[in-house]
Amino acid sequence: MTKGKSCLLLTLAIILSLTITAIAAEPNNVGNILKENGFDWIFGKWTAITDANQKIEAEFELEADGYAISIEAKAGSNENVGLVYYSPAKKTILYTAVDSTGRIFDGHWEIKGDKFVINLEQTKPDGLITRYVRYISKVDADTMKSITYSVVDGNRSEEPIGTLEFKRDK
Repeated sequence: MTKGKSCLLLTLAIILSLTITAIAAEPNNVGNILKENGFDWIFGKWTAITDANQKIEAEFELEADGYAISIEAKAGSNENVGLVYYSPAKKTILYTAVDSTGRIFDGHWEIKGDKFVINLEQTKPDGLITRYVRYISKVDADTMKSITYSVVDGNRSEEPIGTLEFKRDK
């Protein structure tokens, strides 16, 4: 076999291997899950203004061919970077993030009806853990609502600790 044919066969073997890997890949990546359930409206840039007149900016982007969602958020000088992905082993959508104060956020996303339900655990730099549940829903094509409750001893507070209305940046 000539050197040229060897290179060609090796190249074809690599292409075939990549094709088989792509076909066998998990079809339920987080991007597909959101799209199939009508939640792909969340992608893009959003802005909210708090009652204290503080601007909050958030951006949701698909990454890694839809296997991950990156979230970047900013409120004043605080920046937060997060990653959302589907875990086939746990059969759930997981979330992890860190902010510029050193807080770490872990949790999972669920789709319940017309809402994202995000169960969060926040760990402060001193190790103190606080739990929250956040409900995110679409109001219209350019508006989403976020309602956050504290969770103590597994029980959600009756009143929300925060409600925000985000507008899509154009």
